[in-house]
Amino acid sequence: MTRAQMQTILDESIEALLTGQPFGPGLETKQLALRKSFEAGAVTKDQLIGMVETSMMPMLDAYHERISVDSLKTLPARVEPLLSPYMSWEEVKAAGWRIASPHINKSIKDLLTGQPFSPDLVKKQLVVRKMFEAGLITKPECIAMVEAAMLPILNEHRTSRYILKEMPDRVEALLSPYMSWEEVTEAAWRMGSSLIKDGDQMVLSIGTLAPPGTPWMNMPEKVLLPRIAKLSNKKVVIKVYGGGVMGEDTDILRKMDIGQLSGCGCTALGILAASPETAVFLLPGFFRNYDEVDFIMEKFRKRIDRSFEERGYILGALIDTGFFYMFFKNPVAGLADLKKQKLLTWFGEVETTFYKELGIDATPVAVPETIAALSTGLANANLAPAAWMLGMQAYQYADYYFTPPLLYSPGAIVVSVATKEKLRKQFGVSETLAYNVQEMLIYEVSRLEPEWKKEVRDYEARSLKAFQVKCGMKPVPLSVEDQKTIAEAASRVYEKLADKAYPRSLMADMQKALEAYRAGL
Repeated sequence: MTRAQMQTILDESIEALLTGQPFGPGLETKQLALRKSFEAGAVTKDQLIGMVETSMMPMLDAYHERISVDSLKTLPARVEPLLSPYMSWEEVKAAGWRIASPHINKSIKDLLTGQPFSPDLVKKQLVVRKMFEAGLITKPECIAMVEAAMLPILNEHRTSRYILKEMPDRVEALLSPYMSWEEVTEAAWRMGSSLIKDGDQMVLSIGTLAPPGTPWMNMPEKVLLPRIAKLSNKKVVIKVYGGGVMGEDTDILRKMDIGQLSGCGCTALGILAASPETAVFLLPGFFRNYDEVDFIMEKFRKRIDRSFEERGYILGALIDTGFFYMFFKNPVAGLADLKKQKLLTWFGEVETTFYKELGIDATPVAVPETIAALSTGLANANLAPAAWMLGMQAYQYADYYFTPPLLYSPGAIVVSVATKEKLRKQFGVSETLAYNVQEMLIYEVSRLEPEWKKEVRDYEARSLKAFQVKCGMKPVPLSVEDQKTIAEAASRVYEKLADKAYPRSLMADMQKALEAYRAGL
């Protein structure tokens, strides 16, 4: 029997196996002759394996709709009488894996690079899913195949935080319930960090003004740091220095610029220094509530990201500093009394321009010095988020506050773009892999945003309640006339700072989006 005749019999037999059809009498006769050729040593085992793979490969494409889970489940019992002892079921199964592996590799590559699956690949994925369902590929085997695909892809092709954000749904559709998005994430990190030798570590140091015990510190300490340590097998370590021990935001950014620090947990001061365009977020009265904040942050996120990157920073997470209230030590009834107070200012041009439009003189104070200014009487009024007032215990120096709040300010985790260079130089990895690990890290930070915001907002609400219930602090509602005065002053601030503190076009686009949102469009 020639090799071509043997291949034809194998083709017919494997077609029947894959599609669940019985072997007819004519085919069984051919198979008997085939087995005699095997016994006579007509082909080696390696040649037989190659012939089986040659049969299987086109059939997985041609018969993807006819191949059923039930037919695949019967393969072990039907393969043994046909090929044993010349080729075992495990060897046939391994051949199937080798055929499926390129399809999994291509699927992972498309996922990580944000490419759609081609119609041809979708057909192949259907067969692979049937193999999972039939138990021909176990979960550990699936994880091993994904891991094997990961490192070459991460080493040669760029992903991004935006692509990673879209991946969970695509991964679930492709691999669930056999492998979850979390397991794919773990595989990517295992492979990405595998090039860091055991015993070595990449240490990222982050400075922040956030005081201990506040949600700005709790989230990284309780969630982010342990997660990155676990994902990287403790090869990537994040250290956070809170409470201003590294200086105020501008000091931290300078230390990032010269490589002493890797990141900053920014208040308004740092955000404005890292990306002046974000001043638009701080405009008085621009946002009415957190729903509007979330809508604008989501809609303009890539534009905001670019504004940071143009100055050498990466916006890891965009969260809240919170809504800012005006707090007072002395009794106040309205804006007229505000002008009589010793007000301090700390976060820059938007705040000082607003005060000038209201006819108020304020004393500039560095953030770490605000508590001293309030406690010594240098100032008796300040604009701040309630959560910060509680965290820094500044509430001790206030007995009244205006409602509603005057403005909103974001908070942010900002990382140096030099992070990837640090990884590349320290561990000798490719530029592409270093970039991808950086993007994976940024994704892990950004994915905490919803939970992080909730923690900050809940803390803000508890703070205001505690101020009233436990401290006796009194909210002072601003009159309609005072609110009108503030709105008019805010409009003048918008105009004065447009194309100076932020692009006029950005403000206009955000205002237009907000108007549509408020109108329910």
